[in-house]
Amino acid sequence: MRGIGKKFIIVLLIGLFLFSVVQLGWAEKWQLGQFKGDERFEYKILWGEDEEKGEVIYILDIKKSKGDEEVFEVTYTTKETLTKDELGLETAFGFWGVYGISLSILVINPFYTFVSSQMDLKVGEKMNFFGVGIVKVVGKEKIAGREGFVCQFFQADEEDKIIAEWVIDPGLALPLRSKLFEGNKLEAQIELVKYVQY
Repeated sequence: MRGIGKKFIIVLLIGLFLFSVVQLGWAEKWQLGQFKGDERFEYKILWGEDEEKGEVIYILDIKKSKGDEEVFEVTYTTKETLTKDELGLETAFGFWGVYGISLSILVINPFYTFVSSQMDLKVGEKMNFFGVGIVKVVGKEKIAGREGFVCQFFQADEEDKIIAEWVIDPGLALPLRSKLFEGNKLEAQIELVKYVQY
C-alpha cells in the first residue's frame, strides 16, 4: 500500500509540474512598443467632465521607407474641432502640447513596463506591485475588431479604488484602450478605433 502511495504522489507532482508549464505556455506577455512597421493606429481620445468634455482623434502611421534598409516613415496626426475663439498659439503645436493630460501618460503610462515585463496576461491573474497597486486581469474584450485582456489597476490599500484600466492585445505594441480614473470617476480615455497592417 505504501508503494502505491509514493507512486501516486510522484505522478501527482509530475502532473502538477507539467500542468504549470502548460499554463505558462498559454499565458501571454505583452511586448509594449514592439511595432511591426507598416501599420496604422487610430485612436479616439476623450477627457474632461460634463460641459468641459473634449474629443480628439490621434493617428500613428508607420510605413516602411522605399529602399533596402529597415527605415520607417512615421506620421503623427492629431485631429480636433475648435471654435474660432479657441484658435491661438497652442493650435500651431497641436492640442497635446499644452492642454489636458499628457498623451504619453495616457497611451504609454510608465506602469505598462510592469504589466508588459512581469505579468502573465490570462484571465484571473492578480499581481501586487511592490505595495504601489494591484493589477487584476478581469476578462477579455473586443475593441476595433481585436480581442484584448482587461487589466484593472487598483490602489494597494483600497482594492475597490480603481486608478486605471487597460485593454491589452499582446499582438499590438500599444493598448486597445486606456482609462484613467480619479476617485473612481473616469478622467480620460483613449480607445483604438481602427488598426490596419499594410
